[in-house]
Parts: sequence; C-alpha cells; structure tokens
Amino acid sequence: MSDQAVADAIEKIVHRDDRSEAARAADGRCADCGKEIPTERLKALPEAVRCVRCQAAWEQANRY
Repeated sequence: MSDQAVADAIEKIVHRDDRSEAARAADGRCADCGKEIPTERLKALPEAVRCVRCQAAWEQANRY
C-alpha cells in the first residue's frame, strides 16, 4: 500500500461519523451501501455494521 493510500485510509477512519454508522447498524442497515444486513449475518455477528460484500471490500481496501 502506498503512503498516500495509507494516509487516505487514516483520514477516512479519523473523520468518519461513528454515530451515523452506529445508527445504521442499529437499524440493521449496512454503514456503506445502506442495504439491509441479512438476519443470518446479524445473528452470527450482532456487531456487524456492513453487509458481507461491503465488509469484504472494506477489508481489501484497509489491508496493511
């Protein structure tokens, strides 16, 4: 990962709106795409804030 990519990732983390993410998660919606998180995922991982697709993309983009 380039220095710029790392800086961008850090900037995104520092400036994200946790309340918005938490509010969406409480509503059962993905923090990234806004679609409903499947019930099965929430049963297995109640603290999930992203759907499987968005979580995979997030993990790929935030590899260090």
